[in-house]
Amino acid sequence: MIELTSKEQQAGNRVCLALDVPTVREAVNLSSELSDYVGIFKVGKQLHTAACNEGVPIVNEIYKRGGNTFLDLKLHDTPNTVYEASKACSVPGVYMFNIHIGESGKLMCEKAVEGAEKGAQENYLILGRPKVIGVTVLTSISNSDLEEEGIFTKYDDLVRRRTELARDWGLDGVVCPASKAGALEKEFGSDFLYVTPGIKWAGVRREGQKQLYTPDKAVQDCTSSILVIGGAITTAKDRRKAAYEILQAMAKHL
Repeated sequence: MIELTSKEQQAGNRVCLALDVPTVREAVNLSSELSDYVGIFKVGKQLHTAACNEGVPIVNEIYKRGGNTFLDLKLHDTPNTVYEASKACSVPGVYMFNIHIGESGKLMCEKAVEGAEKGAQENYLILGRPKVIGVTVLTSISNSDLEEEGIFTKYDDLVRRRTELARDWGLDGVVCPASKAGALEKEFGSDFLYVTPGIKWAGVRREGQKQLYTPDKAVQDCTSSILVIGGAITTAKDRRKAAYEILQAMAKHL
């Protein structure tokens, strides 16, 4: 086992590994294998649903192995439904979860935070409630996709506006492309989280992502970003080696 430097440990705390893998067992095994290199594990809708179908408490399984979870469920419903769902998300091991900002409204966002606070109280979370972050615009979307939907605001402008709304409505951060996070941090502050999918490394390109960036460049640009990394690690022949190389690249700029 490689002993990480303090800078590499800082880098690891900012890496969120996307557990977008075929089986629940593989996801759990990855959390065991990489928990000393990765600070957070992303559980998306596919894995969350599969784990429920198999009766596996996926968040607790990751937590038992020393990992924290980003519940990437993108809550988007009536304010009361989101309130109840947010309570359910606020259990030991969940570091953060997300909601959609677009077409959600201020009340839904406020109820998400309120639900997280209530859930944290009911579950006696010592460190307080999970962070609630808002999805600005999906990284799979481009300007032409927005126009097709009848949205004629440019991608970058829409990301910025929804970040502004998230901040005003009391959320803890946003999901945004890594290439936009630096400019957003300068405008909206470093006491706000910028969770950035679409990270690429060593030529690995995630299918469906149109807004891409490298981890070393990402941490150079933004001091409070969390980097969501998937295939660059999970599809590598030596996953621990790949994770370590990414931490080394990031650490040079911390």
